[in-house]
Amino acid sequence: MELETSLFIPLKPSFRSRMTTRIKATYALDTPFWRISQSGVWASGCYMFALTALSMPTGLGTMLDIFMMITVGTLGLVCSANLIALLLALIGLRIPCLFTGGVLFNLITFYFMFWIPGSGIIVSIVMSVIITLLGILLGCWTALVTSQHIRTQTKWVMTFLLSIVPFIIIGSYFVEKSDIVGVSPIPYTAISTIPLTSPAELGNFDTQHFTYGSGTDIHREEYGALADLKSSSVDASSYIDKWPWLRTLSWGFDQKSLPLNGRVWMPTGKGPFPLVLMVHGNHLMEDHSDDGYGYLGELLASRGFIAISVDENFLNYSVWSKIPDNDIKVRTWLLLKHLQEIQSFSEQPESPFYEQVDFDNIALIGHSRGGQAAAMAADADRWFLSDSDLNKDLKNFSIKAVIALAPTDAKVDGMQAKLRNVSYMVLQGARDGDLNDYFGERQYGRVSFATNDVGFKTYLHIPNANHSQFNTSWGGLDTSLPKGLFLNRNDLMKGSDQRQVAKVYVSAFLETILHDREEYTSLFRDYRTGLQWLPDSIYFNRFEDGKFIELAAFDENKNSSTIVDELKTEVSGGLNWTEESLTPENTGILLNWNNDDSQESTFSLSWDDEEDGVTDYFTEADGLSFSIADQTVDELDIQTDTLPIAEIEIALETSDGISVTLPLSEFMTIQPMIVPQFTKSMWLEKHFDKGKYDTPSNGIYQTVELPFEVVEKINSSFVPENINKITLKFSEGPGQALLGDLGLYQN
Repeated sequence: MELETSLFIPLKPSFRSRMTTRIKATYALDTPFWRISQSGVWASGCYMFALTALSMPTGLGTMLDIFMMITVGTLGLVCSANLIALLLALIGLRIPCLFTGGVLFNLITFYFMFWIPGSGIIVSIVMSVIITLLGILLGCWTALVTSQHIRTQTKWVMTFLLSIVPFIIIGSYFVEKSDIVGVSPIPYTAISTIPLTSPAELGNFDTQHFTYGSGTDIHREEYGALADLKSSSVDASSYIDKWPWLRTLSWGFDQKSLPLNGRVWMPTGKGPFPLVLMVHGNHLMEDHSDDGYGYLGELLASRGFIAISVDENFLNYSVWSKIPDNDIKVRTWLLLKHLQEIQSFSEQPESPFYEQVDFDNIALIGHSRGGQAAAMAADADRWFLSDSDLNKDLKNFSIKAVIALAPTDAKVDGMQAKLRNVSYMVLQGARDGDLNDYFGERQYGRVSFATNDVGFKTYLHIPNANHSQFNTSWGGLDTSLPKGLFLNRNDLMKGSDQRQVAKVYVSAFLETILHDREEYTSLFRDYRTGLQWLPDSIYFNRFEDGKFIELAAFDENKNSSTIVDELKTEVSGGLNWTEESLTPENTGILLNWNNDDSQESTFSLSWDDEEDGVTDYFTEADGLSFSIADQTVDELDIQTDTLPIAEIEIALETSDGISVTLPLSEFMTIQPMIVPQFTKSMWLEKHFDKGKYDTPSNGIYQTVELPFEVVEKINSSFVPENINKITLKFSEGPGQALLGDLGLYQN
């Protein structure tokens, strides 16, 4: 008899049953080790959330912002990690789902934390991975250390390895190297230091400090209930169309009632005193900027100036409400409205401004966007000619000087400020991580003077200075966190030193222009006359005044008059030249030579002996002036040497055949081209913020003055008024240099 058998085939669980089983097993593989490791994931998240909170202030206070951001981030981590874990379990992956969910949450969140502020896709991905991995390492280290199944000696070894490896990796990648190399300036025997105490020292005036404001400010009591003077509000609705409701909620007003708030430092005693308005630039609106120039306010008041720091924080950027439209124009308009308000105060007998303000001697100081606003305010008719309420008083204000600290230079209504007979000074750092183009030099090129005008313009370039440190409340970073972690701070000038430079130059400039103290003028012609007052650094400076007589214009498209109608050029030794410019407003000629030791490259400019009137100009001049900038870099845009550009000699020839040749280094050290590294690595330099810093570098002009009296001492037969040829000689190569601003100066 044959037995019948049947094959047992188990029934496949239903889809619903399988999903239920997987859901129940969601946390099955999240053993105590992985649960403890989750602490590192959370800790790295807290670190990033805290950094982000610093760049996203709410106005409620830093500690509360950090607490709220960490709380929100932690809730996001918990919810997202569990949700991702559930999804991973449903897929059927045999991994610690909750731990993996936390890791994926961090990867995605960190990416957006870097990407949204503009770090760039590649950099955001890399940094997200690195910080997430560090969190994982921290978590695993914590789990191992707390484990009871591992010997103590093993724990110490693991602790050492897990602690030191990340620092070695990060340290080797983000090592900061010295990248700005300069040469100590060679002192020229005819240059002596100014025999005065530093203009950065407090003056002889006792001072008083007070504020004026709307009286209703909800953030700062000095402009609210404790304001010493009640000021007006102004309607800017004709200039601002969009004013977000969140901004109104934050400040308690909109564009129809902007307050006029100011911090005042004033000398005591009988006036009137020159008036100096200072205005900040664009910063986070919740991080108030107007108190960051107190170091200048106190100094200037002690030296006999009324200094006022103007509050325009409500026009600044906010993460929550962005920035008002047309903000630079409104910043300028508000600056002028402050002048009107101070004029009103000065007519009230009970006001501390009463009969104390000299409206014929006004200076404007601006930082960043405020620097552009200051220049625009000195050229107000270009933008505000149709503003009848403003124009009725503008004729009462004589703006004689503008100082720009790392200014912007954007076109507003398609126009830019052009200053005429207004003295102008700009201070700019090569470490400027916000405005890494030298915008101040553009405005410098748009300042002009009538013949023999008493004004002048000057430019001081500080290679180790950055953007933010001119303001004491902006900190040392030029970009917000976490982006600011990438900035190279090696060799960066200390904030106190950078502000020392500002104090010396701002004080001396205003003493010269508004107090007519001519003894400070040499500081702007040659920074070496004030080196005893300045931090140890290299500097570049340009100078031109109303007595400067242009000998050659190197831009055919530039409308300028020269004393020589037709210049003849002559080159030798493998040198060629082209018209070039550092900026559209600052033109020159690019000299490019590729000689060897056996030959000398020369560039000559000459003119006919019979040029009408040329002799008279040379007779009245004290010397020859020109600006020169090193443009010599290698293929990698890295300085080729720590020495200045190849030795340059300058030869002056006269129509009667007499020639004198002098080395340029006897008069001024030409510094090597500055090619700063803004970020912590060359890879970041190319990829960070859409390659913002990976741009061609330009040389920085240095003005050189060659006194005729020195030439006459070398050869008593040399007669300056007979000069008809100037030659630059380059004995080494290859090299490049920009030449501009060739003319005659008078002391």
